[in-house]
Amino acid sequence: MDAPRTREEIKDNLESITDQIQEGIRKGSYNLSQLQQALGDRTKQAAASTDQLVHDNPWSAIGVGVALGLLIGYILPRK
Repeated sequence: MDAPRTREEIKDNLESITDQIQEGIRKGSYNLSQLQQALGDRTKQAAASTDQLVHDNPWSAIGVGVALGLLIGYILPRK
């Protein structure tokens, strides 16, 4: 599976989910339990997509993790 294409698909899915939830909230058609269920389902889908991406590109995932760790360590103030 192509990593840039997978990232784009994940981004599109998350944007679609966000739009659907915002529209439902705006219309008042969702109650709290429906929002929790929808969010849980979408989170599972995003996790599965991320898992597949990491399995397809393990070294890239490690590099991103290291880079994020260094960035967070640099940004956080030290006491």
